[in-house]
Amino acid sequence: MVGLALGMLVTVAVLLSFWAARDAYASVADSMEIEERGQRALAIIGHAVRQAGWIPGQVAFSPLHPAPVPPIEGRDNCAMPSIDASLNCARAGVLRSDALLVRVSGSGRATDPTLPDGTMSDCGGYALPARAFPPDGAPLPHHAATNLFYIGIASDGVPQLLCRYPSRQGTRVRATRYTAGTLVRGVETLQLRYGIDANGDGAVERFLSAQGVDALGAHTWHRVRAVQIAVVIRGERPTVLYAWRQRLSLLPVAAGEDAVDDDAFTPKSKPALRRRTFVSTIRLRNPSHCMEGLC
Repeated sequence: MVGLALGMLVTVAVLLSFWAARDAYASVADSMEIEERGQRALAIIGHAVRQAGWIPGQVAFSPLHPAPVPPIEGRDNCAMPSIDASLNCARAGVLRSDALLVRVSGSGRATDPTLPDGTMSDCGGYALPARAFPPDGAPLPHHAATNLFYIGIASDGVPQLLCRYPSRQGTRVRATRYTAGTLVRGVETLQLRYGIDANGDGAVERFLSAQGVDALGAHTWHRVRAVQIAVVIRGERPTVLYAWRQRLSLLPVAAGEDAVDDDAFTPKSKPALRRRTFVSTIRLRNPSHCMEGLC
């Protein structure tokens, strides 16, 4: 009997050790995956924001080229956005996620600016030319490409960061046709604030939500000098106790605005999945030079 009892104790100890090691491995693997996805999401969006507004001088100042438009625009609580003359949303965002529109040109060949030289790329990884291919019956856009970041739901129910970018005709950008691709899985929410230069001195005086920018007038998008980005990444493995209610801080309350639901994030489903917030502030390298009466 003593031997049997000792054997059972040893078996239980081995099983407990195995479960502890398995849970520890799952927790470490989940943390590493969340870190990699969060940094990748910030890097992709940050790269696009830094490039926003770039256009070669020989294209921007060529005869009959369209007038400048804001390099950055956004919408609060936006899902299934569409790109027409402006950014429009078909429905409320996934967990109140925002949408970000980035306009940028690339670098084209000297003999044909609609052919990219391969030095710049869009969010889909495709080379960007200096100028879009002239669309049939539609006006040529000021910038060669528009990249649109937003949150969608995959077929298996996992939220993900998506980007809509121009389709191609060969290697040329088609100005009026777009395709979408998944960038990062597990991104539950995307929240944005926009740094405004109100007096034209180049410094950001305050950060506003997209609704706050729109309230000052459409021309205010020309005054955006920086973008605050917050994303919440969730893991794949249930490593959190159900009793622990996660509440993650996102961005500070925008200046002059009341606190809203998207200043913090509380999971609506799958509470056993680990979450983490990733935040960054990116300054535009090529902000709009336009003010109200100049463009």
